[in-house]
Amino acid sequence: MDWIKEIEFEDLLEKDAGLIYQHCGIEILMSLWQNLPGITLYLSEKNLFEMKKRYIRINYCKDDPAYNAKALAVKLQVSERFVYESLATTAEKDDRQGKLI
Repeated sequence: MDWIKEIEFEDLLEKDAGLIYQHCGIEILMSLWQNLPGITLYLSEKNLFEMKKRYIRINYCKDDPAYNAKALAVKLQVSERFVYESLATTAEKDDRQGKLI
């Protein structure tokens, strides 16, 4: 697919292809075309939030300024409340959302 680089193509990219190219570059876009052609992708932030919770549980240390709640909140771009709630829940599936319905 290196032939793509030999033409001007930016004006042909629509919707998600344009976003992927803009934020990730042509190499990532071409890799997606080669490895996952015709597949619709939806990247939920749910996975990212679970990763952040795990990072918090592993690294939190209230006496270390680099890993206290405020520092972790800034590093992970979450609220301090998110940090404390992550510490209060276990690694098991958090079913609080289901209880609201």
